[in-house]
Amino acid sequence: MKSILSGLFVFAGVLCAACSKTPPPAANNQAAPTSANSSPATTSTKISSALPNGAFKASLAISDPPTKLRAGERAVLQVHVKNASDTNWPALGETNGRYAITLRDRWLNAGTSKVVNDIDGGTSLPRDLAPGAEIVLPLNVTAPAKAGDYDLEVDMVQEQVSFFREKGSQPAKISIKVE
Repeated sequence: MKSILSGLFVFAGVLCAACSKTPPPAANNQAAPTSANSSPATTSTKISSALPNGAFKASLAISDPPTKLRAGERAVLQVHVKNASDTNWPALGETNGRYAITLRDRWLNAGTSKVVNDIDGGTSLPRDLAPGAEIVLPLNVTAPAKAGDYDLEVDMVQEQVSFFREKGSQPAKISIKVE
């Protein structure tokens, strides 16, 4: 009986040790995709070249967008950003900002593509964004100085390379009345 109990204690010890092992980190320094039930990875890798064309795919949505702003008013938008490509988006570019992946905005005359205020603000990725991963980024915007009807367009950009819209990705766009 004593040897049976001793064997069970050894087996339980081995089983507990196997259960407590930490899983290996994600390969290629890619952040793990996040969901509502997982915590985000905090990997920040550096990129020193243009992304491949297939990496310029984002899904963007603005939470509770304003419908009216006063002329020159500043607001902070919460933008849901999803990496809809199969390529990791590194958080860091070169020291001069080149190649960094940033969330940006611009104001257009309503219903047109005529730019009123080009590249109003920007927010950099705080960490790598793996394929399929999502993050909510704050974006500071400033309404145009002149009253009127405008469209606010929000898009990702790889600095000094290309806006994602220029590679086929769909920017988020909302209509705002400036008073």
